[in-house]
Amino acid sequence: MIDALLAELHMKMKFERGDIQFLFNHVTLHGRTAFEDWPEPERKRHLFRLWLTIDGERPIPPVLAERVRGGIVTKDTTFKAPLEAE
Repeated sequence: MIDALLAELHMKMKFERGDIQFLFNHVTLHGRTAFEDWPEPERKRHLFRLWLTIDGERPIPPVLAERVRGGIVTKDTTFKAPLEAE
């Protein structure tokens, strides 16, 4: 049922250079379609993702809290934030 509703009630967005989007993942149902990058290095996408948490925010179920605070971190996660595309 969710898939059927989303097929009707979705909004497509095309991001341009310099665009920014803020989402509160716990109340916004969102997703992405596949992305195919440009082959030329100077045209490649540079995605900068920042996970924020604020004091006093809406509580989330404990089963989610252990997975999402500060993003999803695994034993292989490397923290880095290059401002220039690699």
